[in-house]
Amino acid sequence: MIKNVISVIDGEAGSCGKAKVIGEIATDKSIKLGASVTNCMPNAGHTFVDEKGTVTIFRNIPVSSVNPDTELFIGPGSAIDMEIFEEEYEQAKKYLGDRKIYVHEMVPLIDERHKQYEREHIKSGSTFKGCGAVTQEKVIRDKKLEFFRSFKNAVVCSNNQWLERLYSHLDNPSEYVMLEGAQGCDLDLNHSGNYPFVTSRNVSTSQLLADSGISPERLLQTIMVIRPFPIRISNITRTGDFIYTGDYGKGEELTWTQINLASMYGSYPFKGDVECLPHNINLNRVKKLISQCPEIYLKQLFGNDFRNIKIADLKILQILELERLVYKSKGFSDYESRFLDMGMFDKDFPPNTIFDQSEQTSVTRMERRVFDLDITKLKTNCRINTPSSLYLNFFQHLGLDYKSEIGNFDDYYFNRYLREYLNWLESETGVAISALGTGARNGERILKKTLVKNIQKR
Repeated sequence: MIKNVISVIDGEAGSCGKAKVIGEIATDKSIKLGASVTNCMPNAGHTFVDEKGTVTIFRNIPVSSVNPDTELFIGPGSAIDMEIFEEEYEQAKKYLGDRKIYVHEMVPLIDERHKQYEREHIKSGSTFKGCGAVTQEKVIRDKKLEFFRSFKNAVVCSNNQWLERLYSHLDNPSEYVMLEGAQGCDLDLNHSGNYPFVTSRNVSTSQLLADSGISPERLLQTIMVIRPFPIRISNITRTGDFIYTGDYGKGEELTWTQINLASMYGSYPFKGDVECLPHNINLNRVKKLISQCPEIYLKQLFGNDFRNIKIADLKILQILELERLVYKSKGFSDYESRFLDMGMFDKDFPPNTIFDQSEQTSVTRMERRVFDLDITKLKTNCRINTPSSLYLNFFQHLGLDYKSEIGNFDDYYFNRYLREYLNWLESETGVAISALGTGARNGERILKKTLVKNIQKR
């Protein structure tokens, strides 16, 4: 028996940067990655950013296609929307070349009726991409359901053909096989504890193995990707409607302003932190900001009652969020705050400069909500998946000085706050941290321990 399967999964509620980790493994010339399998659907985007900053978003196609020698498999747990898939295929063509993608015969096609069904029936937050509806039809064997029938070099294989080809890599003692996870453990249909604010399937390494027809005995390791501050999708849809999308356990909802400022000062965001900073509120300036802010951002910040804002009652945190959103709407990721007196953070920037690290989802392009970490939820996800290591992405949210750093852990100085945080994370979960992701680009990480184990034979 050969143990050569690497599973990469998201240990929180998605968007922890699985594609970054997968890309780093796939482009590591010391690792022979023979095959990679996805069982993804178009409701999740996986963003790979190369060393030059070029962005490619994958949905169904394995991110591991960035390795030109890796064979690519789309498993029967997937579902394909042909319009989205064709666009994805063209974007990924620079990596795909003339390679074939082996698509299992049981991959269903998403039609407009599936999306419409979800828009009419799901009221708990969704990307409305038809993934749950198409899965429902597959389960009940609906006669209307159609299956993928090849597109260019993405070819359909029978169950036996698909497994035979995949097992030629699983049985090779010199090759690794990658299982690329989607979504996040805290969106798991059954075990997240967040129902109904979940996705339409289970999210775990065991589910990836089952969807791919691989015995658990083949698993070498699970790398669980996490971030210091978990996210959820926006409560505001692209059309401006309100749909509550759930919280993050007992983790307090934070703002991107809190993340931005705490990372600059090298501290942890907590309730009331922004009020401690020296500030100067000019009501006329606030009124002008409100007039400049897009309506969808006003809804995001103030809710349904955004038209009845009483300026004099606004807290400094709300004002700073308003300022950030106005600058964001104009395309600024760093800006000079008119309400704080912070002094000079970086000699290359004027005083009071704030670096906005807020994010949008790959699929809906709406701003993500951000939360404090509920360590109990993370411990549960570690218990279910038994990861060999934690890959802590977005480390720059804890200390902006580390943004885009590349190197080895022992070569860096970490202040007491950061050392205590890392020790706390490892001791609470019982899992070692293998790397600190410091930016979106491939290779931007501080390596703490060996990421990939040696292949085992027994």
